[in-house]
Parts: sequence; structure tokens; C-alpha cells
Amino acid sequence: MQLCFFTVREDLMETLHEILLIIQRSVSFVGVMVIFIGVLVALGQFAYYLLTNQAVKNNHYLNAIRMRLGKTLILGLEFIVAADLIGTTTTPDYYALGMLAIIVVIRTILSFTLNRELQNLVKEQ
Repeated sequence: MQLCFFTVREDLMETLHEILLIIQRSVSFVGVMVIFIGVLVALGQFAYYLLTNQAVKNNHYLNAIRMRLGKTLILGLEFIVAADLIGTTTTPDYYALGMLAIIVVIRTILSFTLNRELQNLVKEQ
């Protein structure tokens, strides 16, 4: 009877582990797609302003593109950091956990510096 309980528990833990991996990869994919689409939109806006000579006449357009792109990058990085945090529940050892912590710290610092840059852009306008 006890053997059956451990088998069910192990199956349940493995299923939970697989579900968490799917959630982690999905959230990470959303973050990457947010960044990718944001970059494409910013490139499209820049090309439009460049072709219509609006970018040459007024620097305000370029700052607006930078601000929107910065906000998009921060949003995408937040999704990726969230996926990394979900990943901490599925890491098998302390080495992987340490590497994950370092990645989260680097991405958080990057997010902070982007946010600071955006605040400076707002002050300039």
C-alpha cells in the first residue's frame, strides 16, 4: 500500500514539474515576443520618420521612439525575469540555482538602467 502512495506522489511531482516548465517557457516566450515586436515597431517608426524627413526637423520624434522602445524592453525583461523566477522552482541543484540568480540580477540591473534612462528622457522633454 505504501509503495502505491509513493508512486502516485512521484507521478504527481513529475507532472507538476512539467507544468511549471511549460509555464516558464511560455512566459519567457511572451517576453521575447514583446521585445521582438517592440523592436520591429520602433524600426518601422524610425524608417517612417527618416523617409518623411520628420526625424531631421525635430529630435522630439526620435526621443518618442526611444521612450516607447525603452518601455517595451522593460516590459519584455520583466516577463523574462518572471520566467526565471518560475524556473527557480524547477532547478535541480544549487549550481543551476546560482546561475539563475546571477541571470536575474543582471536582467534586473538592466531593467533599472533602462528605467533610469527613460526618466531622463522624460525630464528632457
